[in-house]
Amino acid sequence: MELQEAIQIIKQRYQTDAERINAEKKVIEKYGSMFHPSNIDNLTAEDFKSFLLMKNNSHWEGIHRQGNMLTSDMGKLKSALKLLLDESRPIKERIEKIMPKNKPPLIKGLGRAVLTPILLVAYPNKYAVYNSVVEAGMNGFKIFPTFKNESFAEKYVKINEIINNLAKQNGLSLWQIDEVWWQGTKWITSKGAVPLDEQTAVIEDEEEGFPTELESQLEEYIISNWEKIPEFNELEILQEDGEYLGQQYDTKEVGRIDLLCKNKKSGDYVVIELKKGKESDKVVGQALRYIGWVKKNLAKEKKVNGIIITFEGDPDVRLTYALEPIREFVQLKFYKFSIKIS
Repeated sequence: MELQEAIQIIKQRYQTDAERINAEKKVIEKYGSMFHPSNIDNLTAEDFKSFLLMKNNSHWEGIHRQGNMLTSDMGKLKSALKLLLDESRPIKERIEKIMPKNKPPLIKGLGRAVLTPILLVAYPNKYAVYNSVVEAGMNGFKIFPTFKNESFAEKYVKINEIINNLAKQNGLSLWQIDEVWWQGTKWITSKGAVPLDEQTAVIEDEEEGFPTELESQLEEYIISNWEKIPEFNELEILQEDGEYLGQQYDTKEVGRIDLLCKNKKSGDYVVIELKKGKESDKVVGQALRYIGWVKKNLAKEKKVNGIIITFEGDPDVRLTYALEPIREFVQLKFYKFSIKIS
């Protein structure tokens, strides 16, 4: 699909789809007000996390996963937001303070996937979104600029300029043009490249015996406490410009990897899967499938190992036997919950 064809598709949708038109107006009015610099002091953790939910923001999926991490220190988050939204300072200067080059971000989890949607709803005529979907879409349309060693702030200024010009030339708002990039994202399969909106989702088998809420909490706990877990000291979750790409990493072909990591020293990849009630044969097969995909598509000359995490006392002894032939590159780790009622 060509870029102009994709733009025409989105323009037509916003001319005829009342639900899309109302969603744009509603989200920008609600969250634009919430993120107005004069209202940041009144921001609550619940307010902030509500914005991160796809059902509320209508545009950006998956950013809710950093919600607890981002709101763990609301005073620090509010200070960062005030800096981000301070129009008296150049945008490049603001972003460099929040996401300094070759250094950890000011707030863990406040990367491009969260930061730029906030800019868009706060200043809908000035700042575009720049996340992994935008980058993939611009690459698909062959308009992504070449970067060498620029900081995220420098890259954002350039990307924002390109998207703003494109939106103005084609009579689209920055919210609307954000949908164009999905059209440029391709899903590579054995059948060739398929536009994202024509994909058939890879559905995992339904899991039983482990509450869905607990699964999500376990994953969020691991992410939020990563540095405190000794077993993960040598690993880092795959990320780019502060965006956690490795959490629920979408292969777009064989399913979602719970956590995709890299060894800090060697650069080797590590696939981490939470057992979460799945039968032993299924979780081992799933982990091997992901390891194979990473080897073929990402690793190049690097090794790919795996870690399966299950709860301490898991009665399914089949898991140990299933891992026996592959224990050289797939490890088994355990967690346990401690509940105290007083």
